[in-house]
Amino acid sequence: MIHNMTDERKKLNRYDVSLPAPLTEEELMRLIETVEERELLHAPGHLRGNIFSHIREGKRKERQRALFSYRAKVLVGMAAALAVLFLVPVDGAKTPQPGILETLYAEETESVDEWERDALETQRDIERTWRRYQAGQERADARRKYFRNISEKITNYKTWED
Repeated sequence: MIHNMTDERKKLNRYDVSLPAPLTEEELMRLIETVEERELLHAPGHLRGNIFSHIREGKRKERQRALFSYRAKVLVGMAAALAVLFLVPVDGAKTPQPGILETLYAEETESVDEWERDALETQRDIERTWRRYQAGQERADARRKYFRNISEKITNYKTWED
């Protein structure tokens, strides 16, 4: 039913269109003579300049978009580099001061037997590992404090303007 309605509308639209009837031989010859005697219509003089100005404007906008994209990539790269600097722990940055056990170990290594030397070395390794753990915890606390500060600043400025 709907299909028939659309066909009927198409038929009615065809008959309503006021297209001229096909040209006769005489009318066609008269049209050809008129075109040969007079020149065809020309485009306005400002049309070419207008088109070129639109093309230049489009190229300029594309260059601005490319520059903005480049700047955004550089800023994201810089932010990532700074994040890596803050988040990656640096071991061995400071030269630790020798502890009491290390001093004793240096003095006593000559006079003790091998079993005692192994015990002192194990104790020294435990102490060194403990210092590294404490330094890592301090860095982790500093990172948490830094990011907590940043998140507080962001939550305090809920109404940011674009």
